[in-house]
Amino acid sequence: MSLGRDPITGRFRYVHREFHGTKREAQRFAAQLVTEVDHGGHQHPGKFTVAVLLDRWMEHLDTQGRAPSTLTRNRSVIKANIVPRLGAIRIDRLGPADLDHYYATLTKSGLKPLTVRKSHAVLSAALHQAVKWGWIDRNPADRSSPPPVRGKEIVPPTLEEVRRILEACDASNPDLGSLVYAALTTGCRRGELCGLRWDDVDLERATLVVARSISDVPGDVSVKDTKTHATRRIALDPSTVEVFRRHRARAEERADLAGVPLAPSAYVWSQEMDSSVPYRPDRVTASFIAIRDRLGLKHVTLQACRHFAATSLAGSGVGIRTIAGRLGHANPSVTLKTYAHFLEVADREAAGTLGAVVAALAPNRPPDHEKAPSA
Repeated sequence: MSLGRDPITGRFRYVHREFHGTKREAQRFAAQLVTEVDHGGHQHPGKFTVAVLLDRWMEHLDTQGRAPSTLTRNRSVIKANIVPRLGAIRIDRLGPADLDHYYATLTKSGLKPLTVRKSHAVLSAALHQAVKWGWIDRNPADRSSPPPVRGKEIVPPTLEEVRRILEACDASNPDLGSLVYAALTTGCRRGELCGLRWDDVDLERATLVVARSISDVPGDVSVKDTKTHATRRIALDPSTVEVFRRHRARAEERADLAGVPLAPSAYVWSQEMDSSVPYRPDRVTASFIAIRDRLGLKHVTLQACRHFAATSLAGSGVGIRTIAGRLGHANPSVTLKTYAHFLEVADREAAGTLGAVVAALAPNRPPDHEKAPSA
């Protein structure tokens, strides 16, 4: 009986069984064999190579509603770093030692630990799916040792650096200036700002709703939900409301000149006259980098605007849950881990304030008239 073409060798495979008995028993045995083959009983997925597994896994992810940007990043990692080195290895012969050697090879080639960890994450997820499919019994990536990634110290821009960048952005492109201003005061992610529509912004109530995010994919943009898959509402201060009002006036003026309406669902930041298409996040970053480089502030990134918002709130004593809510962190523990140093500074200032209050009420504190006279 034919099992079809082998996905690895490309050759046709057959299964042979001997049977001794009556003709009716032989027919019953043959029917059972057909059923077994139809249900994959004679497949040998353990013999599939890493390359075959990754192909099947990506096909599976494509049916699971994963973001196009995620699929694009995975394919890039697979093509550049995994298949050239591990693609021909059978998954049932891939062990933790092989993976550790692979990670060491990538590191020696000059790749950063974070890049190596991305390859590990892709491999681990694909192998985990292979376990769920019954292709292998254990995931070798669970016992491997990818290089550790040491988090970079967060250094938010100073007030002077923020002032210079805002002025330069406004002078170069007022639309970009308004986006950067909103990034500084809301702490929103780049893709979330690009995904804002005018019906998400309530200037009368000074609030905005973060409901989606924009990501770049080859030749296009992808509209998806937020990183935590949750919508959040953010309060706006008066200065940010005014920035939005001025930006809205510019958008309406462009639409009027083109003779097109500015729909309620129009994007807040767009290069189209009717604002029907969102800004591309990568283009926003490229414009920001060009301006900050002219200012000699290469250490300031667009992501630093988000850090500025978070650390400014922490330094002002704002509660961790409030900060996490504005930033869109799924759990306040993420905020604590990311901005621990700045929260410690705020906590120390809070301790000093509280200590001064309690010290004034201490029962063993001598009255003012009993204090020793100063020399």
